[in-house]
Amino acid sequence: MGAFKLTPFAAILKAAEQSSRAGKPAAVGAFNVNFFAQAEGVLEGLRRADAPAIIQASKGANQFQGGPDKIAYMVLKAGRTTKHRLPVCLHLDHGNVETGEECVDSGYTGIMIDASHLDFSENVCMTRGMVAYAHGRGVGVEGEYGKLAGVEEDIAHEHTTYADPQMVPVFFQKSQADALAIAYGTSHGPNKGTNISALKTTIVRDSYEAMTGAGLTDDHFLVGHGSSTVPGDLVDEINSLGGKLKGAHGVPLEKIHEGIRFGLRKINIDTDLRLGITATCRRFFADNPNAAQDALLAPIKTALDKHLDAIDPRKYLSDVKPFDVLREPPADSGNQAFVDLMAIIKERIAAHVEFLVNEFGCAGLAGKVEKATVAGMKGRYARRDRA
Repeated sequence: MGAFKLTPFAAILKAAEQSSRAGKPAAVGAFNVNFFAQAEGVLEGLRRADAPAIIQASKGANQFQGGPDKIAYMVLKAGRTTKHRLPVCLHLDHGNVETGEECVDSGYTGIMIDASHLDFSENVCMTRGMVAYAHGRGVGVEGEYGKLAGVEEDIAHEHTTYADPQMVPVFFQKSQADALAIAYGTSHGPNKGTNISALKTTIVRDSYEAMTGAGLTDDHFLVGHGSSTVPGDLVDEINSLGGKLKGAHGVPLEKIHEGIRFGLRKINIDTDLRLGITATCRRFFADNPNAAQDALLAPIKTALDKHLDAIDPRKYLSDVKPFDVLREPPADSGNQAFVDLMAIIKERIAAHVEFLVNEFGCAGLAGKVEKATVAGMKGRYARRDRA
């Protein structure tokens, strides 16, 4: 393979579908990133597992870095710096139409439009509009149907509204989306609750069966949002180092496995990475007291001391100056303490990503993406040159 470049969204998901049909249930991991070392860590974990994946940036992540073009630059540079050769899609997570169009024009290869706050017909209409813009430029689209409890960026739902499996193929047919996140009882954030019975993976099974009956499963895919496992050891580590996280529970791995067997082909992970980064930062300052005086690191320590319940790195990295060190290779900063912290973050992310993609069944699938054929997706998109 040549230099690192981004892969179409649907081509990666198709490899997971084909693996599942061959008797090895698989879903692709979709990992949110906000800064360079985090992206590096995801790529390293994928390399170790020989896994394709989706790197995601939310609307908030794009704003944090100064725009979708900055995220695209950062991810591409991370791929080239690490000489990454495996298939990776860059995907917008929970965007609106305006952000979606910006991301398409910035080189993203997948767009998630979240119109789940609207009624079904309005949701379909808005998603189809995004499809019209994105497919014409060779970019895949994911929609969302149903409401996940919790907060994701500026979208909040107090309660879950489960997807109706019989309406899933209708959504696909009317919207022409490539993928659909369906609400089946997961939730956003670190507090997913302990009521396992609320996770209705039968909704996934019934949705996939309805799609099969409609002949849609070859190139349409189900997505599981809010699927972080929230490892208890990370929560305990954060709390032992001065953090104050309460009621943190994730989605049990056995439920994720069940969802994948039933038809999920994309699993979204954000909170797990946030927890790992936060634990690493707190541990670093505990082990290196003088680091709190470092020009680059001092604002991070100050923010962590002020926000004891913070797990979102954007909350405690936003005052790092110069800020652009967060989108460049850490070695370029010339600051050894910063380089050391980012190296530990990278390794922690890499280890967890490697673990998760093995659990999701997509380890070893990197070489299958081309066989799933990027060319095979061309009939799905009426591609044209960008204006």
